[in-house]
Parts: sequence; structure tokens; C-alpha cells
Amino acid sequence: MGIYLKMSLAYLRRNKLRTSFLILGVVLGVVLIFGTNVIKESNNKNDLEAIDKLYGGHHVEFSDLNNEGVEKLKKDKDVSKITTVQNLGSVVNDKGNYILLRSANEDYIKGKANKLTGRLPKNNNEIVLEKRALESMGEPYKLNSTLNLIVKKDYKDSEGNNQIYTQDQEFKLVGIIEKPEGYYDVVWTYEGFTYGNSELDNIIPTELVTYNSILDLKTGIKNLDRNVKKISDRNDLGRTSFLPNVPLVQKLADIEIESAKSKESIQLEVLIIIAAVIFIFNMFNIALNQTMKEIGLLRLIGSSEKKVRLILIYRAFIIMVIGIILALILGTLYSYVGVNTYNVEIYKEASIAPKLYISNRNIVKPILVGIFSVSIPCIIAMCKIGNISPIEAMSNNEKVKSYSKGYKLNKVLNKIFGFYGFMGLKNIGRNKSRSIISLISIALGGYIFITNFSSMQDEVGAKIEDMQNRYDVVMQFNGAVSYLESLKYTDTDVDKIKSVDGVKSVNTINVVSGFFDFKKDEINEEFAKYNGIENTEHKMDLKIYGNNYINKDLKKFVEYGNLDDLGKETDGYPNVAVYNYFYEREKDYTLKKVFKDIEVGDILTIKVPAKEDNKTVYKESKVRVCSTLTPDWMSMGDGQFGNNFEIVTSKNHSESLIGEQKYTKLGINLEDPYDEVVNEKLEEISDRIHLSTFKSRVGYVEWASESSQEYIKSKISLIVLVLIIAEINIFCTIRTNLLVRRKEISTLRALGLSIKNMRKMIIYEALAYSIFSFMIALIPAIINLIKFVNLNNDAYINYGIENFMEFTFPVKESIIFLLISITMCLLAAMTANKDFKEMNIIEGIKEND
Repeated sequence: MGIYLKMSLAYLRRNKLRTSFLILGVVLGVVLIFGTNVIKESNNKNDLEAIDKLYGGHHVEFSDLNNEGVEKLKKDKDVSKITTVQNLGSVVNDKGNYILLRSANEDYIKGKANKLTGRLPKNNNEIVLEKRALESMGEPYKLNSTLNLIVKKDYKDSEGNNQIYTQDQEFKLVGIIEKPEGYYDVVWTYEGFTYGNSELDNIIPTELVTYNSILDLKTGIKNLDRNVKKISDRNDLGRTSFLPNVPLVQKLADIEIESAKSKESIQLEVLIIIAAVIFIFNMFNIALNQTMKEIGLLRLIGSSEKKVRLILIYRAFIIMVIGIILALILGTLYSYVGVNTYNVEIYKEASIAPKLYISNRNIVKPILVGIFSVSIPCIIAMCKIGNISPIEAMSNNEKVKSYSKGYKLNKVLNKIFGFYGFMGLKNIGRNKSRSIISLISIALGGYIFITNFSSMQDEVGAKIEDMQNRYDVVMQFNGAVSYLESLKYTDTDVDKIKSVDGVKSVNTINVVSGFFDFKKDEINEEFAKYNGIENTEHKMDLKIYGNNYINKDLKKFVEYGNLDDLGKETDGYPNVAVYNYFYEREKDYTLKKVFKDIEVGDILTIKVPAKEDNKTVYKESKVRVCSTLTPDWMSMGDGQFGNNFEIVTSKNHSESLIGEQKYTKLGINLEDPYDEVVNEKLEEISDRIHLSTFKSRVGYVEWASESSQEYIKSKISLIVLVLIIAEINIFCTIRTNLLVRRKEISTLRALGLSIKNMRKMIIYEALAYSIFSFMIALIPAIINLIKFVNLNNDAYINYGIENFMEFTFPVKESIIFLLISITMCLLAAMTANKDFKEMNIIEGIKEND
């Protein structure tokens, strides 16, 4: 073993504390990057395995296709497998339950991860239903029981007009399908299966049959949503004709964001690397300053610069190897714990044991970070050695700056802070590089803290909460599982809600899905292309409000015209307000017009479901435009964030348009939106109304809080890591300053410097570090927050909101971080000063290290 390697090992053993800190710096940086990436990759792969078992492995389902559309998909170059069933419409019962009806196909049922009890239907008098659907209907889970249902199918007649076919049908229940409970958190529809149309047995007229196809793609799950859109565009099927496997797409979106390395994730890793590099550089710099005499002696007795530098290389290599090995071991344990405490319920449900996936990339990357973190400080220290002569190294161990040029400033500072306070402030300038590194290390933590916990983050959350919750409480019927034509809230229901103490107001609303007529040259080409429109009728939503809401809230969103005539007729036409925008989600992600031009006084033709002779038919009506609504109706009014054309009118026209006065949605405002007692009473009322769903601000806040926990944990872990590194940096810097000035302090002690005054001097030094680092952190933090405001304003202008938010100075967060930094620096100073309380003055004067 060479003499220089022995010297390196001896130095590391002699300075165990400093060696431990250096190794800790490598470990902290590598563990966080290694552990974070391994946990993400493992969770993603485990989630995909669970999703495949729970929700089916198919990639996308196209619905309501004609034969030509099915053939196009079969021939598409990106489709590897296709399973097609007949779309027979739906079945509904007299309670208003709504269930999609398909022809029975074993591959289709298995492809959607259904578990079948019983058997498949052998004729159209038999049916298979989801267990959850039976539960919603109030029917027992009893095979061979009889169900009286109505088969309903929407279709277009020979002239392209939308019609409704209905038929009473008695079914025998021959099979029950079970799905994982978590399935219904992301998919809200229920499915039923019967035999289907054949040459000998038809359940609906043959010309009304359309088809649904589930596909597997040759491209697999990579860029799934994008590839499905390409298939749809290539075959002119329209954006609304397909629905990707929702749980799969949601998870893939998360994975794609992570794999694409968003700005935030890159910033996270860069900050970790910077913190580790700064920390290790400071340790090397301190070690170099404190061994300068040794280096000078080696140079004087003949050691070359190359050999002296070899000592640093050996030190760096040993620290790097030990640090990386420990980091990988600890990182693996950390990852194992993280993987086994994440999404535990879904893994149990899927009957899988979460696995730890450690790819070569996730090993190489943190190793490179460890090498980089040690190499850069080592190279800088080696360059520094080359610029120091042996005599200089022997003669002085610390460069002390002369303060004579700043005499007037020194005098002022001395007067304000006193002699010992002034000395403490001046001590941070004794070694610029060491002080700057320590200041930056604290400032990094401050930058992360202020930007990520700014009150503006809460402001964005509050604004999104308002956008998601137009009312404090909403009761409505979910159209995915409810036959809205058969359901309504009564005036008795409304009176019960109003009688609850704490309810401020109740808005009654009827939302009706129908169609509007148009000529092809009247509408925006992008709207037609986005929706795959081939005829002159398309979906729209008719919203019928009480006059109180119209006079109080709707008037805020008038773009052109006015609402004075909204509850009246003009020339025999009911007056309506029109929302003439749709949100284009394919290319520009902006609001665009539906009609190229629409003016007050225009007459529109609409069709909505209405009761005639105990049957539901589409009733055609002509309405007059008295007002248009502003773009932000979608985000700040009572819009649906959807792509449908919307028509808004008064309940005065309910009888003439839909044949009855009814409510399908209740918007409830409370005296205190977060009063849990009132919310519970209202939820009890909703639960007693068949198929009524309940949504509240309280529930949204709980959901948002749960979903943000992982984000907060990741930010706190990063801040804690950076602040730990900063704490050690400050400790080592102040302690080194004390060691370097040991002779000076001993001399002052001999001249009468008390322990109390020495502590005062060190406290001022620590406070200077905390205040200066706070000031450094504040500059990039404010710049980042201004960018944050601009980013949100640019993003939400696409939702029709001109000015989403304003910049607010982070006063509270700044004060909190300042207190944190002061506490840290004082703690480091007191710890570093501990050994100097009992210092032998004579020995201190004799020896400087």
C-alpha cells in the first residue's frame, strides 16, 4: 500500500466526524434519487399489473359503430386484436335505473375483467347483469329470478333524425357479473348482456343494431391516448366514439408525465445534486484548509503536486465508494418500505404481492450522481492546491481579509451591534468561499420551502375548488346509471332541504340531454371534425333554471343581449340564452365557437325527450336567442366543462319544451359550506331518494387533502434533506472558523473575554448566516412565484378566465423560513461552541490547530 494511500486512510480515521459527514453527504443525495426513482418505477409496474387484473387488459372501446366502422377498425394497421358485440341500447326499469345492453360474448366479458357467476344467455328472454346494478335496482342476487324491464335504443331514422325505440321485455336472470369494488371509482356505467340479434331471434329491429368493439393495439400501452386518437381520426370515427380503458389511461398518464421528466421533477433532482455537491465541496474545502500545513511540509520534503493531489483523489475515492455502497443498501431498504406501504388495498384486491423493480438505469443514475457529487469538489480542491506555494501553505492556515477600507461602515456596525456583535458579523467574511457555500446551502432549502408552500398554492387550490363546486352541495341523478326521463326531485324534497337549519338557498335545475339542428356551413369546422359530425343534428344540453338564479347569477355571464325576456316568448318562440363554445382537447386546448356566428334574434331548432302517450319521444321545438353567454360560463358559471352546445332558459318554458315541470339537479348553498352536521343531514335526505347522488365541498376538500399528501411528503422530504445538509454545513463552517481562530480567541480570553461575550459573538455570526441566506433565498423564490402566477394565468385563459390570479408576496412563508433558518444556525453555533467553553487558554495560545 502506497504512502499516500496510507496517509489518506489515516486522515479519514483521525477525522472521523468530518469523514462521517462527507459519507453522509453522498448517502443523502444518492438515497433520495435512487429511492424516489425505484419507488416510482415499482409502483407504476405494480399498479399496471393490478389494473390489468382488476379492470381488464384491453386498451380502448369504440361504441355505437356501424358495420363500416367495425370493418375499418379490423383493418387498421395499429389494431392487434378486436372483439365486437352488438350495441342493443339499454334496459331501464320503472324506478329509473339505466343499464347498457350488449350481446353476450365470452371474450368481451373476460376482456373487461368480469367474473361471471351462472352462465351466458341462450336467447333474448335471458339476461346477465352486474351485481352492482342489481343492488342499485333493489333486486336480490338470485339466479333464474324474473325482471320486467324496458329495452330502449336511440337511433337515427332514414332521414337522419334522432328517434327513440322502446319495448317492454321480461327477462330471466341467468348470470351475475362481479367487478372489483375499485372499478366503480373510475367507471360509473353498468352493463347487461342478452343473446342478441340473430337470423331467428331479434330483440330490437335489425336496422337499429350498432356495435361496440374493444381493441388491443400493436403499440401497446405506450402513448395509448395519443395512438387511440390517431386511429379515430384516421378512420373518421369522431372523438366521442371511443373511451380508453379509464383506469389504465389514468395510470399511463401519470407514468408518461414522470418518464417525460417534467420541469418539476428535473428541478427536484437538480436541487438534490446541487445540495450534495455544495455540501461535499464545503467539507473538502474545510479539510483542505485545515491540512494546509501538512501539504506544505510534504511539498517541502519533495512531494510533487501530482502526489499531493493523489491524497485528495484517494480520500474522494474512498468516500465515494463507501457512500455509494451504503446509499444503495439504504435506498433499497427505503424503496422496499415505500413500495409495501403504497396502494395496499388495490394490491390485496388484485391478489398480487407488490414487487421491487430495480432497473439498470435506476442503479447507474444515482451512482453517476454520487461520482459527480464527489468529483467536482475534489477537482476544485486539487486546482486550489496547484495555486498555493509550499511557503504560503506553511506560513498561514487562513486568509484573513483586511477591513481597513471599510472603516466608516465598521464603525457604524460596531456602534449598532457592539464590539462582539460586530466581530461575529465580520467573522463570516474570513473565508468567502466557505461562507458563500453555507449561505447557498440554507438558501436552497428556503427557495424550496417558500415556493412550494406559498399561500398562492392555496389560492390556486381554492379557485379550483370553486370551479369544481359551483354550489356548496349538489344533489343530482347520474345520467350514466339513471334514466333521467323517469326521475325527478319533487317540491316536497326541496321543502325538506330548505327546512334544514343552515341551508341558505336551493336552486332547482333541470338538465336535459337533447339535440340541436344546424346547417354544415353554419358551424365551426373544428367542432364538426372533433365530434365526427356527418349529419345536421348533434348533442346539446338544455338547462332550465329558476328565475332567482337567472336574475342573481346568470346575468353575470351575459356576453351579448340581455336576460329581460328569458322567461317570456317573442313572436311565439321561448327565449333562451346560448353558450356557443366548446373546449377543443385535441390540438390547441382552447375554447372555440360552435356556430361561426350567432346573434340575438336567431331561431334555433332543438329536440329533447318528452312524454307522449306514456312513451318517451324526441319533441322538436323552435327557440329564440335573446342572449349569449361569456366563455367563462364553463369554468366560473354552471357549465359542464364539456364539449356540448348549451342552451339555458327559464322554468317558465319547461311545460312547452319538455311537457312537464321537474328538477333533476339541486344546487344548495349553506350558511357555512364546511358545516359537517348540515352536510350529514342533507346527505341523509339524498340517500333516501332513489339514485340521487350527493356531492359537497366538504367531500371535495377531503379528497383534495388525501390526493395532495404524497406531494407534500415528497416536498417535505426534500426540504428536510436540504436543511439537514445546510445544518451540517453551518455547523462545520462555524466550528472551522472557531478552530482557525483558536489562538485569537484564546488571546482574547486571556485579555478578559468572557464565555458570555464569546457566545454573543458566535450568536451574531449565526444570525448573520440565517439572515443573509434568507435574503438570497427570497430573490429566486419571488421570481419563481411570479412565473407560477403567469403560468396559471396563461393556462386558465383557455377556460375563458381573463385573470385567474394575482401575485401575492409570501409574507407568512418568509417569516416561517426565517425563523427556521435562525433556529438552525443558532443550534449549529451552540453545538460548534460546546468544546470551546472549557478550552485551555494557554494551550490555545500555543497551538492554532
